[in-house]
Parts: sequence; C-alpha cells; structure tokens
Amino acid sequence: MKTRFFAAPGLALALALGWAAGASAQTATPLPSPEPLRLSLADAIQRALQEGTAARLATNQTDVAQIQARLARSGLPFQPQVSAGTLTANESINLATFGFAPAPGEPPVTDPFNVVDAHINVAMNLLDVAARRRYQAALAGVRVGEEEQRRTENEVAAAVASLYVSLGRSTERIDQIRANVDLFQKLLGLATDQKKAGVGTRLDTTRAEVQLARQRQDLLVAENQRDVARLALLRAVGADLGTEVVLTDDWTRAGASDSTLDQALGRARQARPELTVLQEQLRAADLAVQAAKAEKLPTVAAQAQGTESGNRLRDVAWSRTVGVAVNVPILTGGRTEARIAEAEIRRDELRIRQRDIERQVEQEVRQALLQVQNARSRVELADQSVRLAADELELASDRFKAGLTSSIEVDNAQTSLSASRDSRIEALAAEAQARFDLARATGDIRNLIPNSESLRREGK
Repeated sequence: MKTRFFAAPGLALALALGWAAGASAQTATPLPSPEPLRLSLADAIQRALQEGTAARLATNQTDVAQIQARLARSGLPFQPQVSAGTLTANESINLATFGFAPAPGEPPVTDPFNVVDAHINVAMNLLDVAARRRYQAALAGVRVGEEEQRRTENEVAAAVASLYVSLGRSTERIDQIRANVDLFQKLLGLATDQKKAGVGTRLDTTRAEVQLARQRQDLLVAENQRDVARLALLRAVGADLGTEVVLTDDWTRAGASDSTLDQALGRARQARPELTVLQEQLRAADLAVQAAKAEKLPTVAAQAQGTESGNRLRDVAWSRTVGVAVNVPILTGGRTEARIAEAEIRRDELRIRQRDIERQVEQEVRQALLQVQNARSRVELADQSVRLAADELELASDRFKAGLTSSIEVDNAQTSLSASRDSRIEALAAEAQARFDLARATGDIRNLIPNSESLRREGK
C-alpha cells in the first residue's frame, strides 16, 4: 500500500508535532531503553523457527498432508459411511406419468396427499485395493511433508548462522577500529610532542591528524554496517528492531567439527533431508502407480437402507433394503491406462531428480571442505601478517621517537597494521561461514536446532 504525502498538510503536521515536542521537552520523562537481547546461536535459531514465515508455512504443509491422509483413510474397506434424512411433504401425482389411465370422468392428477419419510443409509467398501494403495501413498506424503519441514528448518538455521557471523564480524571490526583510534591518538600526541621539542615538523602532526580522522570515519562506517547486520538478525528472530543485541557465543568457533571427506559424505547421505524427501516421494510414487493399476480390479461394497414411511405419522411402516454391490471395470475409455502412464512418468522424474540431488549433495560437501581448508589457511596467514605489522609499527615508532626516521614510516606501519587486522577479521568470518556451510552440507546443522515437535506445539 502506497501512502501519499501532500505538501501543505504534511508541513502543517510536521510543524504541529515540532511545536508539541518543543512544548513538552522540559517536562517529558525519557523512556528507559530496552534491555539488550542476549542471544546465543541456538537461541537465535530457536526464535527464528518459532517466528519465521518459512518454518511456519512448512509446518502448515505437514498438517495439510496429515489431513489428506485422513481423507484417504475414509475410503478404506470397513470404514462405514452413515447418513440419515427425513422428509415431510404434501404431493399430488399425475397418474399418466407412470402409465396409469384415470378412471372415466376422473382427472389424471390425484388429490393432494401427505408423505412422511425417515430413512437411514449405511454403506462401506468391503474390497478396494486401489483405495488402500491411495491411503498408503497419502501416509508417505505425510512423511514427505515432515522431511520438507526438516529441510526448511535446516535452511533457516543456516541463514541465521550466517546473520550471526555477520553481526559478530561487524562488532569485531568496530572493536578493532576503536583500538586503532586509540593508537592513532597516541601517535598524534607523540608527533605533537616531537614538534614542540623541535625534532618534528608540522607535516608530521598533520599527517597524524589525517590518519586519525580517517580511522574515525572508518569507525562510523563500521557502526552503520553493524546496525544493518543487527536489524537483519532481529528481523529473522522476530524481535523488536530497536533492541540492542549481545552475542553470547564465540562466533569464530561455532560450526562443523573436523571430518574427512568420507565421514562428511557418510553423514550427508544419512542426514540431508533433501535425500530422505526424495526417498519418501519415490515410495509415494510407487504406491500411486500401484493404486492406478489396482483400479482395474473389482470392488465390493455393502449397502443398507432402512425407511419409515407413510401418509401420516400414525401410519408409518418400516421397510428396508440390504445389498452387496460388485463393480468390475471392463472398459474405461482408456482412463485407467492414462492414469497408470502418468503415475509412471512422475515416478521416473523423481528417480532422475534423485540421482541429480545425490550428486549435488556430494558437490556441496566437497566444496564446503575445500572452503574450510582455504579459510583456515587465510586465518593462519592473517595471524602472521598481524604479528609482523605490529612488530614493524613498534620498530617504526621507536625510530621516530629517537629521531631516526620521519612520520611517513610510522604512517605506513599504521596503515599496514590496520589492513592486517581487517584481513584477519575477514578471514575469521570466512572460516566461520565455511564451517556453517559444511554443517549445512553434511546435515550437522541439525545439531543446532531444538526439537521440532516442541517448536510445532509452541507455534500453535
């Protein structure tokens, strides 16, 4: 829905609100800020599963599949269908309609008379193989829905983990830039002292001021990035967007554990819901083929009807009908053969998809392992670069204090250390994300998800 703002009323409203705010500024009591939301990774995932749209829709789809299974069960043999009805009417009959000629001099239409009718009908299938196969296919559909819900929960968990890493990275970078600001302030003080002592120049202090201003600007940018990441995480977990967030887990260490390729592939084949979904879909497709073929078989049903009827209530009499109906399909105009062919084609499509999904899962596991290995190498290299840059800065600072070099060497060392720290934070974030990608690829991301049944009950 789009809202249109008009110039004059909008300006008047803004002025009125501004006047009201100014009039009450001195008397209004500031509202207390909400308590920060302390979130572990498991808490964030649990809240997202309880409040998230995708997870709730997946739960609804599972419920729909269970309802469809109950509907299919109603058509099974020995499931009685009972109905009752009553009729009270005043009728007249045209005897000629039924082949009776009226008596000479009498009209063909009878005089009006009353009819009272009350009946009860009972029917049930005694033999229907197709109905049983359809019910079994519906039960397999319930299991498909449950596995689809597991897959959705895994995807939600992986997405929340990425948001958790993103917020942790932004917060870590803010801490690092603040440390740089403190360092650059000290170096600016050193340059100022050097200038006062006559061993430094105005250019040295100006350069230090520029470097400090640049770091403060980087701090503002980092804080904006942190706020964007915080809003994304708060929206995912369904919390108030104005709440501050405190991460209680070490985001650099969470994720998948070490494993070999064979171990990771073995866990993926057992735990990935995408594979179990296709297995259940194939089972349902096989049953659908059997159900279509069973439509060629005879069906047997029992029927019974009891009736109390008469012209008046005191005249009603009991009558009944009891029978067994046998239906033997002979010609269906090709309808049954078409249903069998359609069911077989759908089953073949699922087999093709199953082979493709198996290869996709293997590819994801292999790629995730490679990403973890590369990310760890990046972290090791970044650690070495930070230590080297810190040593270079310390050496350059000592040389500058002793008057053996200019501030250019110190500025270069400062820039190198800041870049090294940034690279280390990015490497840590890449490693954490790679571990979560591996956990998703192997299905280990499930270890971070609370019990699904408890979540479903709480969601309802």
